Amino acid sequence: MILAASTVPPLAVAPLAAAPLETLAPGTLSVCMFATFPPFVGKSDAGVWEGWDVDYLKAFGATQGLRFQPVEVADFDGLWTRPGADACDIAASGIADLATRRQATGAAGVWSDHYYFVLRAFGVRKADAGKLARSTDLEGRTIMVIAGSTADVDVRSRVAQARIADVTIIGTSDDVENARRVRDAAEGEGPFAFGSGLGTVQYLSQKMGLVPVWPHCMMTPDGNVRNEPFSFIVRAKSTGVADALNAFIAATPYGVGRGSEACPGDGG
Repeated sequence: MILAASTVPPLAVAPLAAAPLETLAPGTLSVCMFATFPPFVGKSDAGVWEGWDVDYLKAFGATQGLRFQPVEVADFDGLWTRPGADACDIAASGIADLATRRQATGAAGVWSDHYYFVLRAFGVRKADAGKLARSTDLEGRTIMVIAGSTADVDVRSRVAQARIADVTIIGTSDDVENARRVRDAAEGEGPFAFGSGLGTVQYLSQKMGLVPVWPHCMMTPDGNVRNEPFSFIVRAKSTGVADALNAFIAATPYGVGRGSEACPGDGG
């Protein structure tokens, strides 16, 4: 099981656009998504797409008279380039707005206004709850992250800045499996923690009996610590979709709130 039934409250909706939008398939809003990034995007046991981003974009599509069509993407890394490659109209799944990703997208994709701000965190076993609060606590540990994610960027940047030599970082394509491997590891063996967005860590920790630790903002490779906004990426040739989506973001609260732009005190 990836996600329980959505707990996002019903969304207020804006009026239909004055002119029809041009999408890849008439009457359809196709959305590229990564299936193992709860609670933003995931699938139920029955294979139904659900999550905070799913609910939000379904509501957006409804305001435009468009049928929501999921397009599953196997790997998170590079998800933001899929609309520009004509795979879908929009890419979603908690995608952080980073300069390197905008460069990779180029003119073929349009980044939406920010709709959510996320913190980084780690999930650990209950017995390890007091053992990870700063970069130096990573020494000698094995950490699981989604390859190419901002959790990956953050932990590698912190390890490099702190000059920690003895850290194993395993990049995968499944946060759920990462959490499961941490849960099932024997004492002193296997992965010590999995890193992801705070909402994901809280969600999976509750399901698997883990504990979220060390909420913090992302560190970039240059050593700077910054807040982390999420955006959707829109296919540039899907005429009118980006403008309509930005209007929807401005008028419609994200179902669980927009998070905080402020960074908490950083343990280093």
